Amino acid sequence: MAKAETRLMDLGINGKVSRLSFLKNIDQVIKEEMQQGTKTFVIVGNDNTFGQLINYLADLEVTIGFIPIGEANNNISKLLGIPSGENACDILSARIIDGLDLGKVNNNYFLTTLKLSGNGAGLNCDGDYYLSFEGKNDFITISNLAAKNELPSPTNNGLFTIEIKSVEKKFLFGEKANYSYLTSKHIFVTEEHKPISITITDENKITKTPAEIIMLPKKLKVIVGKNRLY
Repeated sequence: MAKAETRLMDLGINGKVSRLSFLKNIDQVIKEEMQQGTKTFVIVGNDNTFGQLINYLADLEVTIGFIPIGEANNNISKLLGIPSGENACDILSARIIDGLDLGKVNNNYFLTTLKLSGNGAGLNCDGDYYLSFEGKNDFITISNLAAKNELPSPTNNGLFTIEIKSVEKKFLFGEKANYSYLTSKHIFVTEEHKPISITITDENKITKTPAEIIMLPKKLKVIVGKNRLY
């Protein structure tokens, strides 16, 4: 962090530093900065930090920068093409701003993916069709912005990608996974028997069904790198 602060000074990027703690009200800090005319907020941390703060910043007319710290739990920075530590400062200086699609599940914003078990789940997609799952070996991933194996994400096109993984048990040969894909921009998730946990991977946070998942195209203004994976 000290190296990043030094690099920011070298680049002539100045601003107030607010360190988060249990004693500091995040909402109040952001409101005070907005009253003083702040238009850019730079998040320093990892996926959890980013996921937590976009819930406060998404509805404001601001630009978001990101300085990822460390390599662990930093998949969002790779998607955005931002290197870790002090090298991220050069991305801020170049100031390439892009509008990113943002998902919302109940009252939580998310940038990347949601994960849930298909056991007893129902998906109403755009009011056009309904999917019902009964098997314990079905797993559902709803992606807004996501990349696999360093390959570019096909998303940020105003649609969620729904991946349905069905695991077929083989008596002698272990198991075989089959995948199906479809797209939607408005999803209702219901349960047949009991509430189902939905993991918001940005924050590693849990919400429960019933859940409404909506797409907000180009909702988030973010400073990104040239090597972004979408």
